[in-house]
Amino acid sequence: MGHRVRRSIIVTSAALLLLAPPALAQSGAPAPPNAYGQADQLTAYYAARWVPFKGTPSPVQDYISGYIGPSATGYYAYYWTQVELPNGASLDGLDFLVYDNDANSHVGCTLVGAQGAFPSAGDPDPTFDFVAGASTGDAETPGYTVLSPTFVVPQIIHAWEDWDGDGAASATAFYLQCYAQQVDGNNTLRFWGALLHWHRTISPAPATATFVDVPVGAFGFQHIEALAASGITAGCDATHFCPDAPVTRAQMAVFLAKALGLHWDM
Repeated sequence: MGHRVRRSIIVTSAALLLLAPPALAQSGAPAPPNAYGQADQLTAYYAARWVPFKGTPSPVQDYISGYIGPSATGYYAYYWTQVELPNGASLDGLDFLVYDNDANSHVGCTLVGAQGAFPSAGDPDPTFDFVAGASTGDAETPGYTVLSPTFVVPQIIHAWEDWDGDGAASATAFYLQCYAQQVDGNNTLRFWGALLHWHRTISPAPATATFVDVPVGAFGFQHIEALAASGITAGCDATHFCPDAPVTRAQMAVFLAKALGLHWDM
């Protein structure tokens, strides 16, 4: 029995490799995501996380490959999923993985933002749509492929912002929205999900300096101000950072432990 189970796992893994979209291999595998730093990050939003909100109530799922699609033909099906990224993340790109074997199909993905409303603060509407990226458009029967829109400008994630310019900031959120319409028959159109490319950024430098020995425009000014604002360091006294002083191993431990939030013992 044990040997039969192992063989089953091997066959299933091989099937998954055969079903993988070839466009990913052609474009080059992305670098693994990093927990911290400013290198490129990659977050996957799998189809199982997407919620149908209009059109087909029961998406068809390919349980082997993870793709889902409309359960019927002839009308649009819409899905959405929340985007959860840290404050200061710069949204740099979007890959939408689809299977399209339908000559008359329509499929696409858009990144959208919504601003929460606080009527007492002057926001009359519950949301303010902010389209951060153009729609991916249609695939048109290439089989497995990846659609990638071009953002108008890189978008920076802010959890609290005034998008509509009415002077009242409120909570903001991003989400991915997919639309799909298969015409030529069932199971001819489905999607795997989306890959969101992003990287962490450093807060913009303030207009005034916190430390007298690191004035505006000095080397490392933006980075030192970010450390101070985040509570990682308070300088060597209330008004000085001592930028040229050596750092001991103990001081380095304080910096790293505060920055990373290390060791939470359950």
